[in-house]
Amino acid sequence: MPGNRELDAELDRIASALGRVLRSDELGEMDDRGFVPLLVVAQRLAAEFGRPVDPELVRRTASRGRAFLLEDDAVRVASRGWKNPATADGAPSTRQAPSSPDILYHACTADQVATYLDAGAIRLPTGRPVFLSDDESQAWRAAHRMDGEPRVLYVDTARQRRKRLHLQRNRRGLYLARQVPLADVLNLRPDFAEQLSAGGIPVIRGPDGQHRMALIRVTRRSGVTWEVAKGKLEPGEPPEWAGVREVQEEMGVVVDFHVRGLVGLVRYGFLAPGGLPRLKTVFLYLLEPKSDMDGRFSPSEREGIKDVRWFTLEEACKVVTHSSLRPLMKKARTMAEAL
Repeated sequence: MPGNRELDAELDRIASALGRVLRSDELGEMDDRGFVPLLVVAQRLAAEFGRPVDPELVRRTASRGRAFLLEDDAVRVASRGWKNPATADGAPSTRQAPSSPDILYHACTADQVATYLDAGAIRLPTGRPVFLSDDESQAWRAAHRMDGEPRVLYVDTARQRRKRLHLQRNRRGLYLARQVPLADVLNLRPDFAEQLSAGGIPVIRGPDGQHRMALIRVTRRSGVTWEVAKGKLEPGEPPEWAGVREVQEEMGVVVDFHVRGLVGLVRYGFLAPGGLPRLKTVFLYLLEPKSDMDGRFSPSEREGIKDVRWFTLEEACKVVTHSSLRPLMKKARTMAEAL
């Protein structure tokens, strides 16, 4: 910990940047009340400062005055003039949606797709809102009830959140948007393809009786993040085998694992090298080692993995900040507690 003078100077630097970071249009981890995880804020500050920033210093900075509000491990601007960006643009009078999944599905027909391509957006000529579902099978059922060749479009809502193009949600659980730009529709972009991956979360019961999960620390352009070990399926490889293999390879462990269950699927869009649009589906499994793990890992540095660490179940749910993974981490915690 730096000396008092250095510490005060660091807190002042964080304070001068904190409000700007929390109001950034590119900050994609804000909940519907404006709170952002401290770890996410620290990563953004680290990118701005060009060096690591301790999340606890962000907490300390935010607690020094009345400009910010702290809640658990998250912070927001306390200004009376703060408005949820999701409702600041005169959104329709349905209730504001919580953070949506990274991928939503739009049911339509081939003829409607041609109309969307001409218009440059998913936009209904009647001015009615565009309906999106978080259930692909539900979207396909809706598409088959329409008069025409059924189609389902994959909408990358993570891109929408970054641009503050916010969604509403009706009482039937469907998401609503005024329109969706074609750039956010993965399977209407040239060279679109799907990618199947699998990953695993090792879980053990420690000597203190508490369960712990192992996660990997990865360095990306956006900063350093804690994530689950995962990777692409080999041709013909069952997803559960791939999940075990990826954990062994990325964490650098030689033990075998029991597959205790499928935690769920993660779906999100990304750009492959060359800017090629991809829809990634990740099968995520809860894994229990078949033999003792002595805690020694040899993380795969060629994959950008810098560290592997055991976390308590509560800690693991907090440090994984990717929006598509957070709900599954909570489910994995419930499954681990039942072992």
